[in-house]
Amino acid sequence: MAEQAPSSPPHAGPSPRSERSSVGAAPPALEAEDSDDDSAYDGDSTAGSSTTSIGSSILKFREENGRTYHAYKDGSYALPNDEVEADRLDLQHHEFQLIFDGKLFTAPIPKDKVLHRVLDVGTGTGIWAIDFGDDHPESTVLGVDLSPIQPTFTPPNVSFQIDDVEAPWTYTHKFDFIYSRMMMCSLDSYPKFFEQALANLNPGGFLEMVDPAWPIKLNDGEWPKDSALFKWSALWGEGMQKMGRDAECARHYKDQMIAAGFVNVTEKIYIVANNAWPKDKKMKMIGMWQNENIAGPQGGIEGLSAALFTRVLGWSKMELDVFMAQVKSEHRNPRIHSYYEFIVVVGEKPEQDA
Repeated sequence: MAEQAPSSPPHAGPSPRSERSSVGAAPPALEAEDSDDDSAYDGDSTAGSSTTSIGSSILKFREENGRTYHAYKDGSYALPNDEVEADRLDLQHHEFQLIFDGKLFTAPIPKDKVLHRVLDVGTGTGIWAIDFGDDHPESTVLGVDLSPIQPTFTPPNVSFQIDDVEAPWTYTHKFDFIYSRMMMCSLDSYPKFFEQALANLNPGGFLEMVDPAWPIKLNDGEWPKDSALFKWSALWGEGMQKMGRDAECARHYKDQMIAAGFVNVTEKIYIVANNAWPKDKKMKMIGMWQNENIAGPQGGIEGLSAALFTRVLGWSKMELDVFMAQVKSEHRNPRIHSYYEFIVVVGEKPEQDA
């Protein structure tokens, strides 16, 4: 019988600062778990100013297809902001803890360097900012997002703002560390974002970007022509292109950060399986969480797709629901060895401005 994802996240350890280390290319193809027995797969199982105060107009979310979306800068971000999505984002945070061995970041920040001010861009539920603030009481942490879905009670060194990071940045103090995760296809101009991030870092400060890169890949063989999962991946990229966004944007971060003026820029690619097909125990566990994140009951893939397919590609909600059932079935299937490449790019601001 196929292994099932645990009902609750395994205990995530502390997040010590990582040692400076070299990074290489993507790992080689993974070895898949044997799954010749058809009974091993159950297709139905689930494994002006850039800142704005929270006004009534921001709290009146857009409602569409049974989901809610941010009202501030309506349409800039295609994913929902409701409770279902918030639960999924918290689950996704635990998945990243597994990927990065309990670390909250991978930037090679010296252990004796005090991070006085930290910015979390696209903070979502604020879980990363809160964890970082708990681990680093010496730091003042600011999380920014288009949606006001963060908790009211936070550590005393953590705060949140509704902010459009594509508007001119007007922060009164510079940061020692800027962190951004899962912001792919969220910005009109990443080069402008990197320029503003550099300008708002103190000399010697770091920027870390963590994002998946399109398209979904197959570990072995070729996609069947009738694959719903492959079709979804292609259509999702097409929809983003029509919105003026590049689904492969993460593949350009390294060059764009260098062009903006960052130094010591590194890129590391992590392989994240879409379900429990890998033989390696750690990769299998990450695959289980990825399966829950995207194809589980919290509706990850529906949230990724609803606005894009109905607003941009012109699908009906009924058409999309039928298609989503097919896509999720393939996503869960351990005989389909699909995976994402997650790209982590880290850059440092020169100690002295050029």
